[in-house]
Amino acid sequence: MNSHSDTSAAPFWVDEDYDRQYASDGVSRYGAYVRDRLGSSFAECWDGTWDEPSTQRAEFAAAAWRTATGPVMAPGYVRHHPRVLATQVERSHWDGSLIAAVSLVAPWPTELARSSGWQRSLSWRDWPAELHGECYDFVHPTERDVTESAFLQASLALTFPVPLERLPAAPSGPRRDVVSAARQAVQVLAAELNYTVRPVLDVLEGRRPR
Repeated sequence: MNSHSDTSAAPFWVDEDYDRQYASDGVSRYGAYVRDRLGSSFAECWDGTWDEPSTQRAEFAAAAWRTATGPVMAPGYVRHHPRVLATQVERSHWDGSLIAAVSLVAPWPTELARSSGWQRSLSWRDWPAELHGECYDFVHPTERDVTESAFLQASLALTFPVPLERLPAAPSGPRRDVVSAARQAVQVLAAELNYTVRPVLDVLEGRRPR
C-alpha cells in the first residue's frame, strides 16, 4: 500500500474544506443535512423520549455521527482511512452510554499465512485494492474476481465505550443552534475514536503506535 499523509494516516478526520466548497447553502453541506433531519434523526433528543441528560447527549452524538457518515452523506463529512470498513456510534440500550464499533481490514492470521495445508487446490488472495487518487482503497471482490480466485478477507472488530464528558449537551429544541452542536459532537467523536483505534491502525500499517 502507498503511504498516506499525516491526516489520512488517522482513522478518522473531518473534511471541512470539502464541506464548505460543495455546500448547497454556501456554508456547510453537513449543516444542510442536519437541518433536513431535525424532525427525524434528531427529534428524540428533545421530544421527551429521554429524560436523562446523559442519555440525550449520547443520542444526539450518535445522530450527529450517523448524519456525518455514509450512507447518509457520500462523501461523508467524516472521512476515514482505507482500512476502516465500517463504523457505528450508537447509544447503548443497556445504560444509555455511548458505544463505538469499528471494523478494520487486517492481514491474514499468522497461523494461516505460514501454512498452505488449508488452501486445498484454490488460489487464495487477500483483500483486493483499487487506486483512488494517490492511495489505494480496499474493496470487496467482484463476481468476476471470484471466478478467477478465492479470497480470504480478514478483519478486526473493535467495540468500545466512548466517554461523554467532552461531548456537547443535546440542544433543547430544533430552533437552538443544533448545527453548531452537531459539528462539535462529530469533532469530539472523531478525536475519541482516533485515540482508541489509531494505535491498532498504526500496527497494521507497520508504524510505531502513537
